[in-house]
Amino acid sequence: MAQDQPSPAGQQPPAAAEQQAPQAERLGRGQLEKLLAPIALYPDDLVAQILTASTYPLEVVQAARWVNEHPNVKGDALQDAMQQQPWDASVKGLTAVPQVLAMMNDKLDWTQQVGEAFLAQQDDVSNAIQQLRAKATANGNLKSSKQLKVSSVAASGGPPPGPPPSDVDPAMLPPPAPANYIMIEPVDPDLYYVPIYDPMVVYGPWPWADYAPFYWYPPGYVLGAAVIGFGVGFLVGSALWCHYGWGGGGGVAINVARYNQFNHTHLATTGGGLSKWQFNAAHRGTVGFQNAKLRQQFGTTGHGTLQGNLQGNHALSINHGGTGPLNAKGNTGLNAHSNLGVDKNLGVNKNLGVNKNLGVEKNLGVNKNLGVEKNLGVNKNLGVEKNLGVNKNLGVNKNLGVNKSLNVGRSVNAPAMSVNRSMAISHGPVGGGGGGGRPPPGKPHH
Repeated sequence: MAQDQPSPAGQQPPAAAEQQAPQAERLGRGQLEKLLAPIALYPDDLVAQILTASTYPLEVVQAARWVNEHPNVKGDALQDAMQQQPWDASVKGLTAVPQVLAMMNDKLDWTQQVGEAFLAQQDDVSNAIQQLRAKATANGNLKSSKQLKVSSVAASGGPPPGPPPSDVDPAMLPPPAPANYIMIEPVDPDLYYVPIYDPMVVYGPWPWADYAPFYWYPPGYVLGAAVIGFGVGFLVGSALWCHYGWGGGGGVAINVARYNQFNHTHLATTGGGLSKWQFNAAHRGTVGFQNAKLRQQFGTTGHGTLQGNLQGNHALSINHGGTGPLNAKGNTGLNAHSNLGVDKNLGVNKNLGVNKNLGVEKNLGVNKNLGVEKNLGVNKNLGVEKNLGVNKNLGVNKNLGVNKSLNVGRSVNAPAMSVNRSMAISHGPVGGGGGGGRPPPGKPHH
């Protein structure tokens, strides 16, 4: 869990305007339920890993692009491949569930907002998830199936909260603690099915008109009559190592055995086979926090959204196509629309031998009237504009033997056989005749 940390040594204090600005208000129930509605019905450990990974939005984008480029890397091969990546372990684990990474990549603003809410208000996030699950249960839409196992346990909290103040918008109040904790687990702990549902349907009438959640489903998914549907199952093995401990301030923890297996490490437990999860600001990269409290807590001064940071020139060489906010105009921080290899002008317009007129206008036997105007080899442009590679103009306009006019003007005055062969040949240089053939094309530059 995120801990208070001192600012790095030598860091300048926040600007005066920053000090005078009020701390970012805590998100109320309406905002939190809007953010969490799309994932609240996912299995517990998958929800936990989404929450932790969302605190590192740039790495989420990198991982989503990597999965798009390596769709067939799975199982042990995926586990081995992740050892070569610098991302946080929670992000690496989500590569085993590409459907989730695709959604997080498509909804980048949402990803950043979820991550900040989780860091700043972990208890409120947990309570909001439980309130949403209670609504889905009350509407008959959350129950065990062949994909998921749903159960509940009584919460051991204090007395129920009193009625909300009448002069405060309920959407702005924190979500109340639940009477029961509703737990969702996969039937097979190694095989995860990701629920697909419309939040505006599954939870019943939506009470927060100003905070409507989005409905996302993977490409190719066919909508059916079921309120909660499922796509393909994902064999995750030990990739999903986060654990959601409901109640008692447990929050998100690390299943150490799974963590060590997937990440090839030797993390020690702090009890019960678990270890406390902690945020690592180094994996946040250049993305600042919108929440002023988080900026102060983690010593960052950035104010922009993830999308704003992506408009910089951080050039992480990702994004080979795909969908979502990353595909924006401009030179984004992840090189949106940067086709790798396209327009890399290696040797552009390097005119090797351009207009090398080998033997041009060498009039061999000009005015030898041996026949009428037989122009042999006029304008034979050998190798004109053969573009070898993108704009690699190797040998452009190599006019080999252009205008080699043998100008054979044979004026045979028939029928009189006074041939009038003017054999007084006006010799230019004899021989040549065209420059000796086409030079070999240049090799493409890499």
